[in-house]
Amino acid sequence: MVNVYRPETLAQALDTLSTGKMTVFSGGTDLMVQHGVRAGMSPRFEDDVLFVDSIDELQYILTTDHEDENNQEQALYIGSGVVLADIERNPLVPSILRQSVAKIAAPALRNRATLAGNICNASPAADSLPALYALDAHVVLSSIHGQREMPLKDFILAPRVTALKPDEMLTHIIIPHYDLPEVFYHKVGTRAANALSKLSVAGLARIKRFPKKAPVIEDWRVAFGAVGPTVVRSRELESLVIGRSLETLAKPKFIGQVVDCYREIIRPIDDQRSTATYRQQASLNLLTRWLETLSRS
Repeated sequence: MVNVYRPETLAQALDTLSTGKMTVFSGGTDLMVQHGVRAGMSPRFEDDVLFVDSIDELQYILTTDHEDENNQEQALYIGSGVVLADIERNPLVPSILRQSVAKIAAPALRNRATLAGNICNASPAADSLPALYALDAHVVLSSIHGQREMPLKDFILAPRVTALKPDEMLTHIIIPHYDLPEVFYHKVGTRAANALSKLSVAGLARIKRFPKKAPVIEDWRVAFGAVGPTVVRSRELESLVIGRSLETLAKPKFIGQVVDCYREIIRPIDDQRSTATYRQQASLNLLTRWLETLSRS
């Protein structure tokens, strides 16, 4: 028999989670599908279910000081109980993340689903992940033994696999302070709304301008979703663009060289939504568009 728990505080939730294997349930929009049997039948959960949707301590979006191994600066904190609709509307949230969240399913689902759930589901096609990777997001995992923080790229290990321990839950997401005003986001799906991603691309950049010489790309990032087991982002390849002038970036030969490098690391698969060939070429086309758009900034 499956037991169901609905704690009112985070401390109660972590105490309950420490007693055995459980399914943490917040929005449940993916869990209800994963555990569904057939129409008209209730979902079947093998483990006890811990509902955390009524915990006020997980409902916040705020900026506060964040200290890492290098320095201390302002960062954005998003509680794991915050639904996508609130993230989409909040002006504190980076534009690229709001854009990606707005593309997830339909309004009714976004009023229930959470960003933490989209992360913990660890789907290669999760719409929020490319934006979060580009933003260098971190996650904080909590248990009765304390907290541990890690980069999102280290948290998601493989499709549907994360670094979450059985007695832990993701309690908040941290987005470090950023100054990346140039934004590029595009999702490719089978229809305009409520569609699973064939692929998605998130790009961020900052341009440094000078009085008497060509502007230079001071920071440049790009992340691809649904074209690999996890999000594809390469800091090594990003360094090919960082430090280049916009004049260099405007040259088709240079763009072609960058695109050819990305061709080697974008290795999608065929599945029911699309072919590997289409995914790769569409990703490279969008990368070309991002570079060309930036060159005209």
